[in-house]
Amino acid sequence: CQFGKSEVIYLGYTINKDGYTPPAERTQAIADYTKPETVSDLRRFLGIVNYYRRAIPQAAQTQSPLTDFLKHAKKRDNTKIQWTPSADQAWQDCKKSVIQATRLAFLAPNAILSLRSDASDTAIGAVLEQRHQDSWQPLAFFSRKLSPAETRYSTYDRELLAIFAAIKFFKHILEGRNFSIFTDHKPIIYAFSQRADKASPRQLRQLDYISQFSTQILHTKGTENVVADALSRINAITMPTKLDAETIALAQLQDDQLNDVQSSTSLKLHLLNIEGHDILCDVTNNTVRPYLPQPLRRQAFDIIHGLSHPSGRATVKELTGRFVWPSIRKDALLWSRHCIPCQRSKVHRHNRTTPNHIDVPDNRFEHVHLDLIELPRVKDLRYCLTIIDRFSRWPHAIPLNNMTAATVAHAFYTQWICQFGSPLTITTDQGLQFESALFTSLSRMLGIHRIRTTPYHPQSNGLVERWHRTLKAALMCNNEAPWPDMLPSVLLGLRTAYKPDLRASPAEMLFGTTLRIPGDFFATAGTPGDPQTFVGKYRQIIQAIKPTPTAHHTKHKLFLLKNLDTCTHVFKRVDSIKKPLEQPYTGPHEVIQRVNDKNYIIRINGADKTVSIDMLKPAYIELTDTHQAPSC
Repeated sequence: CQFGKSEVIYLGYTINKDGYTPPAERTQAIADYTKPETVSDLRRFLGIVNYYRRAIPQAAQTQSPLTDFLKHAKKRDNTKIQWTPSADQAWQDCKKSVIQATRLAFLAPNAILSLRSDASDTAIGAVLEQRHQDSWQPLAFFSRKLSPAETRYSTYDRELLAIFAAIKFFKHILEGRNFSIFTDHKPIIYAFSQRADKASPRQLRQLDYISQFSTQILHTKGTENVVADALSRINAITMPTKLDAETIALAQLQDDQLNDVQSSTSLKLHLLNIEGHDILCDVTNNTVRPYLPQPLRRQAFDIIHGLSHPSGRATVKELTGRFVWPSIRKDALLWSRHCIPCQRSKVHRHNRTTPNHIDVPDNRFEHVHLDLIELPRVKDLRYCLTIIDRFSRWPHAIPLNNMTAATVAHAFYTQWICQFGSPLTITTDQGLQFESALFTSLSRMLGIHRIRTTPYHPQSNGLVERWHRTLKAALMCNNEAPWPDMLPSVLLGLRTAYKPDLRASPAEMLFGTTLRIPGDFFATAGTPGDPQTFVGKYRQIIQAIKPTPTAHHTKHKLFLLKNLDTCTHVFKRVDSIKKPLEQPYTGPHEVIQRVNDKNYIIRINGADKTVSIDMLKPAYIELTDTHQAPSC
């Protein structure tokens, strides 16, 4: 025991004559927040201040010199801030006010607690709050940089890691308390309801730890998660942006391999005094290039390559013009190839593989293809359910007023099954209507086997997808009337049109004879006979019709990216409508299984998805620790 001490630490609080003070680590994340360089960075920090403005005296007046920078600024304005003495003082005062608000907040025994977390590409952050007088009061902040391996986690895994790490950091406060976890990544809220076999061992360990404290994970809009978002993007936790002479000189003095480099390589290094420091440099071609020891090489690459992410060759040229070390070209090319932002953002040649062979059915209406298309709204009609029989190529289009599962299932049953019977197999995409429990139950009840195509890969259901082009072109050519009025006539024309691959029309494949269309002046001469004779001859005609495979219309050469068949991680192309500056690839995603030559199962945000390899490219990943799976 100790007596007579002026202050003691009890239950995490420093207690002295002035009262209670929370430990410094609770506000360290705010204290380490570096001065914003751009308007966007400043707006992010002011989001924290305004979020807690009720707990900050004279918040508007304190941040007034800073809000002047936001006048007439765009939403994502990367304009550099020209700091003035008054703005700099306001910046320091705002930081102190947030820290002071946290120190004045004492943890109430019965207060409602919330933990808000977020993750960026480089860091994770969280804030612990309590509800006080109809507003949230900050209790503590948390932020840390992601390790190189963690930066390669999927968005789902990074968000889960943010919750896990924050609970560990605030463990002494959260133990025995009820609290809610808020995240702006919606898939996380289903983490405790998913099947255990869908989660990786790491996810299971983290979820097990989180469940010891709380299982109530709620979704919040990104605009309402400003504090955790800002903490996950603090500038102070990014890599330094420059190499100075002192750093290089000190690293050279500590380099054990320097003597071997001078004696066993062709580098001719000379000792030069730069900014008061002795540095070994290469002076070939009258260019002074400092020698960089191993610890500084990757940092120099990141500084040069990180500016605009040029190609490997361009990076080599820029790097070799400024620094030297024995394997500089090899290292620069390797690091450029492994750059995750480059692999996500740069579009490469797409894979084009041979389409999967689908067996042609033996009879009519055994295998049909379904899809939905959207057309201009006419009265209440806006969509069409399109159906094609794979054997006869007989097409059908059913106008719909909505795309709900009930509407689609009812149209398919009444307009197709009730006319042509129940098929053995149907092929659809993964639209919500076809994935619904109602459509699944209908298929099971009728004994229909459903083939699901891979997402965003229309080639998998090419028979009906290509027919959409023909249907739309025909409707555009007959635009003198609304499309619902012209659709029956257009369908008649498409059903009687000659198809070269069949050497007949769909009508002939279905009925054994042609249909009479408007414009036929003479009736086709028929062979008189009784009905039984006609039925017998008709059966002979239909039995003589042989199934014909679909024709391949594409003229693209086959191509497959190197290493795709051996890599452990891949990037997935984004084929949906992208926002401006949205990266065209997501990932890297782990390859779980190679189903066949056309499809892989990959893990996306914690869930296993079957994806066509036409949408994938191999991911080149550095092995930085023993836990990282091998890459290409």
